[in-house]
Amino acid sequence: MLTNFTQKGKAKENGMKEPPYTLTEEDKKLIGDLLLELCVELDMHYDDTDMHALKSSFELIGKGVALLGRLSVTAHPDINAIQSRYNRSNQ
Repeated sequence: MLTNFTQKGKAKENGMKEPPYTLTEEDKKLIGDLLLELCVELDMHYDDTDMHALKSSFELIGKGVALLGRLSVTAHPDINAIQSRYNRSNQ
């Protein structure tokens, strides 16, 4: 967590800027790419009948998508499609 880097000098030891750290466009892209990778892996490895076991993962993905929205970044359309598949499988 970023709170671990609030002590003076800890951020530099770990290659980060001193707080407060402003997210760059590259950081935002990385968040989106990580969300997409997670969604694709879940989509590939779980059948619709088993997706109920992924509740916490999709809650986290939803929070990530919301974060991207707050950062004025649109989530990849495949993330939304996979979230929709999860939602349909849990109706």
